[in-house]
Amino acid sequence: MNIKQAAEQSGVSSPNIRFYEKEGLMTPARNRGNAYRDYTAGDIRTLKLIRMLRMLDMPLPVIQRVLNGEQPLSEALQAQQAVLEQQAAQLAGAIRFCAELTQQTPQVDQLDVDDCLKRMQDPQEPGRFFSGWLRDYRTVAENEQKKRFFIVSEQSINTPEDFAAVLLRYGEAQGSPVCITKGGMYPEFEWHGIRYKAWRGQGRYCDSICCEALFPESLKTGLPLRRERLLRWLRRLLPVAVAAMVLGALALRGRM
Repeated sequence: MNIKQAAEQSGVSSPNIRFYEKEGLMTPARNRGNAYRDYTAGDIRTLKLIRMLRMLDMPLPVIQRVLNGEQPLSEALQAQQAVLEQQAAQLAGAIRFCAELTQQTPQVDQLDVDDCLKRMQDPQEPGRFFSGWLRDYRTVAENEQKKRFFIVSEQSINTPEDFAAVLLRYGEAQGSPVCITKGGMYPEFEWHGIRYKAWRGQGRYCDSICCEALFPESLKTGLPLRRERLLRWLRRLLPVAVAAMVLGALALRGRM
């Protein structure tokens, strides 16, 4: 069967099927006549198993080891159960904290955010319920910064040489050299082992450079997909302090 039929029977979307193949979780046979993928009943069962384990927030590398026979399924499930129990303890603490804040009828401009953050990260607090979330929030923020960032130039960028000079100076200022792999007004470069493309943005008073990772999908946080999506959305909408305050409320909408 083709990928559309496989998606319908397994409940896994076509893009996700291609992603799982790219990650090495499955390798369907090819039709000899047209070289298209030909999914079998065994492939459908594998996709359903992947879907089931992902619904338990099991990481893809663990699922791959299970599928390859490198790790028993029972062992992987026991380990994931421990992870989920830890998350449940964090959620219980978050719910308690959220209920306490609600009783105080907090206002954004009056809330003692520093005190809240201190209590959230207090090792004596039962379960240290927010420490993991705040750590994951920082992880997501740092990863998003790697995917796309801007450089403000004090000089006009009119030539490829100007462009290269600004990029090189930025690398020097950050203490990590930039390696330009393609010149021009739409250059490409490598920085911290990540390949980027760049283009100029002209402002009223100064020029800026937008730098975007060529392969952003390769920059992974290692977090469960649902948690990463929620934290990424939160980062775009709210500053760090307010984000920390509302994490507990968001947790009530469902386990991350």
